[in-house]
Amino acid sequence: MATKAETTDAARKALCDQLITGAVRMMIEDAGAPVPLILDRLLTFAAAQSCAMDGKAKTAAAFRDLATRIEAGALDRKGLQ
Repeated sequence: MATKAETTDAARKALCDQLITGAVRMMIEDAGAPVPLILDRLLTFAAAQSCAMDGKAKTAAAFRDLATRIEAGALDRKGLQ
């Protein structure tokens, strides 16, 4: 059974996913932004925030870890190959 903190984290993650989806939809529909531009803007924003909070070394390590997980198939189950 999930703890209250885990449930809260899951709900927070789901809400963030919904907000990002809405923002991306607006970028595509309202701004006419292509997916590569959206990816650049989202990753740049995330990297800048992470650098400000955790420093560039930790941020770079986190991005390398994410790339490794993607290459290993972390997103395959979501139909995003």
